[in-house]
Amino acid sequence: MSKSIVRAACGLLILLVVLAGLSACSTEMGEPDYANQITESALQGMSDGDYAKHMENFSPDFQSTVSEAQFGTGSQQIKSLIGDYIDKEFWYAETSGVYTVVYYRARFTDEPAGVTATFYFEEIEGEVYIAGFMLDSPKLLELRGE
Repeated sequence: MSKSIVRAACGLLILLVVLAGLSACSTEMGEPDYANQITESALQGMSDGDYAKHMENFSPDFQSTVSEAQFGTGSQQIKSLIGDYIDKEFWYAETSGVYTVVYYRARFTDEPAGVTATFYFEEIEGEVYIAGFMLDSPKLLELRGE
């Protein structure tokens, strides 16, 4: 066998090993079973101005940092910019350290460009909680000065 064929075969083998390793490192995944219901409740509660409904699935740490007054001010500000929550569609999910991050494309009445709703889930003592979330849209980015 010529040296060029051996080199080509070795190169191909190395490429296959690298590609297999990269695919094994991928953290992208499908929508976790718990995510749809929990995020729906949080988004609907925020849109309705219902603190209890919005916060029911957040981690104890998160709940202790957001008062009902802070929630009211924040949810009204968001609602004044992007309107009422309509619905969402799963986009993708991935793991990042201890968090499962789930992304949705959400629709709100006053944001025609759509909203990216990102939820960070954490498992604590066998229970899954929202550890944090973020909404991004052109109007919200403008509010934040981005």
